[in-house]
Amino acid sequence: MRKHNLRAILGFVALLGVGLSTGFGQGKTTIAVLNLEAKNVGQETAEAVADILSTELFNSQRFNVIERQSMTRILEEQKLQMTGVTDMSQAVEIGRVLNVEKIMIGSVSRLGETYTINTRLVDVKTGALEMAQKATSTYGESGLTEAISDLVAKISKKVQVEGSIIRIKGELVLIDLGQNHGLILDQELAVMRLGDVITDLGGTVIGRAEDLIGSLKVISVKPDYSETEVNAYKLPFRVGDKVRVTTAPIKVEKAENPDEEQEEKPRQPKKQPRIKKPGEKETNLEPPPVF
Repeated sequence: MRKHNLRAILGFVALLGVGLSTGFGQGKTTIAVLNLEAKNVGQETAEAVADILSTELFNSQRFNVIERQSMTRILEEQKLQMTGVTDMSQAVEIGRVLNVEKIMIGSVSRLGETYTINTRLVDVKTGALEMAQKATSTYGESGLTEAISDLVAKISKKVQVEGSIIRIKGELVLIDLGQNHGLILDQELAVMRLGDVITDLGGTVIGRAEDLIGSLKVISVKPDYSETEVNAYKLPFRVGDKVRVTTAPIKVEKAENPDEEQEEKPRQPKKQPRIKKPGEKETNLEPPPVF
């Protein structure tokens, strides 16, 4: 692949990228891809890889991707650079400016005809390295597109898909995840209730308490939402509880206090006194007390 082909790809990707910043869907992780560090390759090649990577992440239907031209404009206004960022603390600073959940940094390197794309996914809230993933092309630049597709498939499997309960109608529970998020019929989903934030000794937020309170089974899938039924629970579900796609078996433990947060049971109607008919002898229907 020559330089003029790379320019054509960049132009094509820019057209595709126009819609990346619009139509953000709930339940998707918001991500920004910074320019990748060029190691023994041209900067133009590294930028082309980052552009195609952004497009493939968007097309996976698993992420909200910040459009790269908009990202460049915002960072220029803040006098921040998006090229050659390898330090995670700097990446987190940029992620906060862009108001994203995750930020991707990395490099493109060449050894002979072998090209390797190394990526690191950083959680902006905690500053922690969430994932490191790579893909390799042994066919030079001509194999980079296939390598990027392989890379995105690996990342998509590892990044958590999370939505919320948006409506509860009796046994029917509506969630804001659907076909566009990879859901299928009969899929089992974990229901999580979030608690207090967890901070370190310096007061920095490093996580949030959460509790598995039940599971749902998908019975109808729409593009952006699904209808589910209750599969198991230890506490009644609420609108706003988190719904999570998981490949691990979901084991719901019983609540320590069965009465805690349980729905109020319907009251039994009071027994009406029996009206004695005229001439009927009075009988005691209740058994006599035992002493």
